Amino acid sequence: MAEITEESDVARAGVLDAPARRHGLERDLKGRSGMRALRPLAPFVLLALSLPAGRAHARDGVDGAPERATPGVFIVGDSHVQMLGPMLTNRLEEAGVRVLGHEARPGWSTLRYQRRGDLREVLEAAGRPEVVVVSLGGNDIPASAEAYEAQLRWVVTQARAAGARHIVWLGPATSDASRGERARVVGARHERNADWQRALLPRLGVTWVDSRPMTRRHHGRDGVHFTRAGYRAWSAGVLSDVTVAVAVEAGDRAVGAPEARDRPS
Repeated sequence: MAEITEESDVARAGVLDAPARRHGLERDLKGRSGMRALRPLAPFVLLALSLPAGRAHARDGVDGAPERATPGVFIVGDSHVQMLGPMLTNRLEEAGVRVLGHEARPGWSTLRYQRRGDLREVLEAAGRPEVVVVSLGGNDIPASAEAYEAQLRWVVTQARAAGARHIVWLGPATSDASRGERARVVGARHERNADWQRALLPRLGVTWVDSRPMTRRHHGRDGVHFTRAGYRAWSAGVLSDVTVAVAVEAGDRAVGAPEARDRPS
């Protein structure tokens, strides 16, 4: 059966004039409300920033190379990342977190990433980020929970092979069913996939974030994507989950915790 995906990207939702290319979208400097969520995390962020500086892209502990100044973050996913990636990047950098970039592929599912098989290559080229943020699931149409677990596990395995020690997976967003039949069908699929991800991803050692509570408003014309206000709210809502992962990685490194490859998956 041919793979069915959300064919319209953010541009069709009335958000962008053209699809954004990797790292090429102008950053939104207006969304600062999410900084309030970081106040309880200040000691952890300061810990991350206090680590000794090293070569920008040196791999920790390889041939005596110096450690990086702070853990690096990379964001990867589908069309939502065209807007969510740059906005989350702005918020993370304002918090002192080092972001290595983002990869947005409109209409792509978890299975399509698996079939292309280049995720590890993308992450290694970006600098082997210790924290990988994944926003996938909206285009997924798995045949069963077992088949879906295999797809999710592939992404997790590839990210860890590229050096990721912490993976934060942003679950599917809501859709506005009042915008039409397509939005209703997509929304039902998002609900099913979110429930499966909630059950499956923690077993793989992944931090799963339920995006639905923070994506109930500000939908675009297609009812699936969002306006700038919607993506600002989404990025603010997931900010603390990512900064906690960075802080944990900084703390692990400070006490000499084992590499991700030594941890169960």
